[in-house]
Amino acid sequence: MGVISFNFRSALVIEDQSFIRGVIVRILRQLDFGAVMEAEDGSSGLSVALERRPDVIIADIDMAPVDGLTFLQHLRSRETQGHHIPVVFLTNRADKETVLKARDLGVDAFIAKPVTLVSLREKLQVVMAPRR
Repeated sequence: MGVISFNFRSALVIEDQSFIRGVIVRILRQLDFGAVMEAEDGSSGLSVALERRPDVIIADIDMAPVDGLTFLQHLRSRETQGHHIPVVFLTNRADKETVLKARDLGVDAFIAKPVTLVSLREKLQVVMAPRR
C-alpha cells in the first residue's frame, strides 16, 4: 500500500485526558492534517462532529459523562447515507464485550494506548484509504 497524504484532511480528537489529547493532536499535526479539532467528552465531541464533519474521528472509549460507545451510537444514528465518518477508538482495555459492542455500533478501528506516530499513521492509512 502506498503512502497516503493526510494534507488538507480534518480530524477530531475526543479524549477526556488533556495530556493524551494534546499528544494525539501533535501527532496529527506531524502527519500534516490541515485541521485538528478537540473535544473532552462524547457529548461535546458529537456536537463538533455533526457541525464540522471531520474526515476522521479519534475517540477514547472510557470518558465521562458520555463515553465513546454512546458517542458512536449517536453519531451513527445521525449520519446520512454516503457520509460515513471513520472512527478510531483509543483504548487501554480490549475486553471481548466492549470490542463486540463497538463493532456492532460501527467502529472502524481500535488503537491501543499509548499512541505513537507510527501506530496512528498506520491505522489512519487503513481507515481512510477508501476515502481517497
